[in-house]
Amino acid sequence: MTVIEDLLSPAQYEAWSACRAPGEMPVRMFARKTERAPGTVGNHLSRAENKLAAAADAFADAAQPVNFVRERDTDSTSWERAAPLAPATEIRKLNRHAWLLRLPDGQAHVSALVKGADGYEGWCDCHGWEYRNDAKSPCAHLCTLRQGAFIEVETAEGERLQVAEADVNREPATDGGQIVQPPAGGDGREFGRPEGQL
Repeated sequence: MTVIEDLLSPAQYEAWSACRAPGEMPVRMFARKTERAPGTVGNHLSRAENKLAAAADAFADAAQPVNFVRERDTDSTSWERAAPLAPATEIRKLNRHAWLLRLPDGQAHVSALVKGADGYEGWCDCHGWEYRNDAKSPCAHLCTLRQGAFIEVETAEGERLQVAEADVNREPATDGGQIVQPPAGGDGREFGRPEGQL
């Protein structure tokens, strides 16, 4: 399961993956194909977009460390394929950590990029990310976001592309996904009352 499948209902994911990313099927065509009303499909897509827009932390949690310096220095295929300035490149913001991104020679994909404590972290739903040779190798979509943020390209909404920092106040999780609560006094204050009031 990908982060998008985790966030959306099966019907929302089916409509999203067919009509938004990676597919670009017109809503009416998808409705006919699946024997649904176009309004129903439109509702699924609208709810999917709302859920994705509200799920910045889920994308940050899915992100893994990536090494852009190595990609740049070795002129990797992903770094070369990145095209933040190409007229046909489309970058549409979903939330503060994720974008819907389409390169000139490819399909639309959802990519997430955040500044972590030790560098950049990313995630993408493309095959280049899924089948990368090295755990820290970013795909061309992530390289496009990194290059685009550096040269301050505009998103489809006319905003400057910026990579936000991961929220340091997010609750840490164990490997099992269980929330780990900080111990009492973990907020930097002394346990109980201040010493002068004992």
